[in-house]
Amino acid sequence: MQLLVALGEQGALNRAAESLGLSQPAASKLLIDLETAMKQPLFDRVGRGLVPNLYGEILMRRASVVVSELDGARDEFNAMQDGRHGRVAIGSIDAPIALLLADVVAALQDSHPRIDIEVRTGSSGRLLDQLFNGHLDLMVGRPLAHVDRSLFSYREIDRESLALVARVGHPLATRPPPSVAELRRQTWILQARGSTLRQRVDALFWEAGLGPPEHIVNTDSLLMTLAYLARTDAMTIISEPVALQQASFGQVVVIPTRFDLTLSGYGLILPTQRPVPPAVTTVVKALHQHLDARSSAA
Repeated sequence: MQLLVALGEQGALNRAAESLGLSQPAASKLLIDLETAMKQPLFDRVGRGLVPNLYGEILMRRASVVVSELDGARDEFNAMQDGRHGRVAIGSIDAPIALLLADVVAALQDSHPRIDIEVRTGSSGRLLDQLFNGHLDLMVGRPLAHVDRSLFSYREIDRESLALVARVGHPLATRPPPSVAELRRQTWILQARGSTLRQRVDALFWEAGLGPPEHIVNTDSLLMTLAYLARTDAMTIISEPVALQQASFGQVVVIPTRFDLTLSGYGLILPTQRPVPPAVTTVVKALHQHLDARSSAA
């Protein structure tokens, strides 16, 4: 098939043979063997040249398609083996998306455009379940105390800072930092109960000797949170990097506070109980390089 393709490209048997590193007698024998196998002449001998007949043209055209597909298969095999091709599912809490993942994924799309990357968001607990069930290849989030540390490797990245936000023009936006008691009287939209962020917000009120606010809308959707803030005087506490990004777009205003809003550290988590595919290795390497560069710059 390669000889047929080369013959169609070169137009002469000697040049086709040379392009494949064959002698002309060896190429001639291949064509004779092919005609014998097909039980049909494929070429007309004109002088010292070969001209494909209708059967030869059909076979040359089909051979070109087959060889092209085989070349593509070879390229895909090689790409899979060296990490240039494949599918990678990443889970992440909110902060690393704005601080890390968006930049790394953008760089990977330039350097490895054939890696199909999916990014899912959620709480660390939910993402860990997906990681251990095989629905995620890696995650950036918090390791939970009750999860066996032998099941995963972990590289600490940072602690997650939170921010109090509301719509632009909110009554508290231009006043001194509000007290916890004043915040308790507000309407809130918060992550669902049980999430690490929600536990920190609840603790804020309990530490001040107060119960939680009476008016709370619960959602894990950032889109719902932003849409609700834009339409009401509700408040929320979200990841500070996300808050600053949305504030730069004019969607929210960050309201200064008198109290600490910091969560425990988060990092890069990889399962240790299954092999790491080449494409995942490529993504992990890119994440490490980005983190190392950031550490060097700091």
